[in-house]
Amino acid sequence: MRQRIIRRLSYELEVACGNDLVVEFDVDLRLRDVPLLNRRPALVVYDADLPAEYAAAGIPQFWRIENTTDEVGGLTVFSYRLDATTHSYVPTGAHQGTLRVATPVEVSVELTSLL
Repeated sequence: MRQRIIRRLSYELEVACGNDLVVEFDVDLRLRDVPLLNRRPALVVYDADLPAEYAAAGIPQFWRIENTTDEVGGLTVFSYRLDATTHSYVPTGAHQGTLRVATPVEVSVELTSLL
């Protein structure tokens, strides 16, 4: 089910991104060299004009998707942004039912449509 959710969300994001941003699966991100810290998020959205390596230096935001109930349609998208002052992630929302965001692209997705 996780792959289906990620695939469907990627379709919605690609439409919203147009040609300015790229949506990719299974991208290895090197967050730190010493000690080595790599992550592989399910989806990455990045500026098509910038090399993917720049994203690893300061990923501005990320979403975490969880099935929060045993019921069908119990998805919650937790969103976070990188705080420029503290250089740590701060929560910006917990979306249930509908995911509505304005950045990095404006998109509205009914979460049940991803199931």
